[in-house]
Amino acid sequence: MKHTIELNEPNQTLDQMIMPMMLTNEVNTPAYINRAFLSQVGYTLNEIPDHNSWLIKAYPNPDYREKVMENWDDAAAAASISDDASAHLLSKICCADGVSRWFEIHHHTIGTKHAVTFLNVDELKRQTEDLTEVAQQKETQLCIIAHDVRSPLSSIKQIVSGYEKINLSENDVEELFFRMNSQVDHVFNIVNSILIRNSDERGRFIPHHEPINLKSFFLKYPVFYKERLTNQDISLFLDLKDDTTINYDAGILDVICRNLLDNAIKFTGNNGAIHVSFKRLTGYAQLIISDTGPGMPAEQVAQMNGNQGNRKSPRNVTDGFGLGLLFAKELLEKYHGRLSVKSETGVGTSFIIDINDHFLN
Repeated sequence: MKHTIELNEPNQTLDQMIMPMMLTNEVNTPAYINRAFLSQVGYTLNEIPDHNSWLIKAYPNPDYREKVMENWDDAAAAASISDDASAHLLSKICCADGVSRWFEIHHHTIGTKHAVTFLNVDELKRQTEDLTEVAQQKETQLCIIAHDVRSPLSSIKQIVSGYEKINLSENDVEELFFRMNSQVDHVFNIVNSILIRNSDERGRFIPHHEPINLKSFFLKYPVFYKERLTNQDISLFLDLKDDTTINYDAGILDVICRNLLDNAIKFTGNNGAIHVSFKRLTGYAQLIISDTGPGMPAEQVAQMNGNQGNRKSPRNVTDGFGLGLLFAKELLEKYHGRLSVKSETGVGTSFIIDINDHFLN
């Protein structure tokens, strides 16, 4: 016994459905829509009097509309081959409120009539995209971390392997252990950055604010980067007054400054210079790390300044730009600071850390 649907009468059963539904006649003209359709998609029958009107409303972009129609033809052909009376498709529909939402659409043929259901999967689609992006980001981070860790570990291995094979003076041994300590510190910085990031993502990181004398705080970096600075003949100038003090989390500040200094040394050429300075302004202060490197392209500066701590944006994070800098930016923005960049090609780059007046002495 075949069940027929009277398209000229409202169907009370269909109105009770929580899933949007549209009934169409033999030429796909919308003849009935239920309450869920009005609520979630929003168009009335007067607004979509025929199939073409519906397509234009649902898919206002002509290129996307054409793509959807091609996909529908493929889905219908596949359904026909498998002798299935229904076809389905995932597409983004522009609803009456102007917001585009993802729907899983099922088209059922009932004799010469058609029933179309719309399952709102917008939130699920967005969550899936977020998870996919996070997975891609994690994979990129692991590749960069593996690269960064491999280099100092290789240096340590060479030092240990060659130690017993050559005659070394006491000064040579002291220099070797200094180099090894520098490499271990570099690995420690990477690991510490990862731990803070993971703790922050899980909501377990609690910042501890304490008085930090900036001159004393920065004195460790010329020692930490001694080998790299010497090899590249780079001068590191600490243009800081002896009494400059801020209240901040020393761990966060250390991770941020190491990332910025590491980037500055990496891109500053031989015989270059890096300056660390501090200045007070109305309501806030700026800690500035400047280098005499080649500078950053305007496009890269705009990307850095425009990315408001958004972890999803660096799909194309590469070694040398992205991970460390964006992580430093995220930390500052989450913990009452801001990181911005000024750069001029052929002149150099300045990373500017804005510190809220609340944390100044």
